[in-house]
Amino acid sequence: MKLHHLLAACLLSLPANARELAIGEKVPDCELTDANGKTLNISRFRGRALAVTFIFTRCPLPDFCPRLTSHFKAAQQELAKTGEDDWHLLSLSFDPEHDTPQQLTLYAKAQGADATHWTFATGKRVSEFGASVGLEVTIQDGLINHNLRTIVVDAAGRVQCIFKGSDWTAQDLVWEMQKAMPAKG
Repeated sequence: MKLHHLLAACLLSLPANARELAIGEKVPDCELTDANGKTLNISRFRGRALAVTFIFTRCPLPDFCPRLTSHFKAAQQELAKTGEDDWHLLSLSFDPEHDTPQQLTLYAKAQGADATHWTFATGKRVSEFGASVGLEVTIQDGLINHNLRTIVVDAAGRVQCIFKGSDWTAQDLVWEMQKAMPAKG
């Protein structure tokens, strides 16, 4: 990956929207419900690299949620090959009415998600949490419109990178995740 492509993919300056987190800021905690119906919090993943993306399982646009999920699937495979264990992928649905724990379980299984490293979850505040990194979700006449955000959070719980859109690659994500892993002492 060429550096200028990576720099274009990551938001490396203060966001235009004041409510968005900047690189290096602490990620707020958010209560979620995972695919097993259990409550979990974002803070649970501190101490390891975390990538978070925002999806909904019935998204019909191939360059949107399905592409982000495909990137996560490929990154999961690449990260598993490294032998490192200090990483986790988190796909958050902003459609909790449809994306119940049962639906998320089916979706995760269809994606080949290894539950030890890739969690699918939802919650009432996912859209609010996503807004802190620039996610915009609107629902009009039953249709969900949204932009795309994927964030990498370092082991200390700080924003390391914000990918906008879906033009980044699994290799970009793996590189950012490796940088975000705790330093080996």
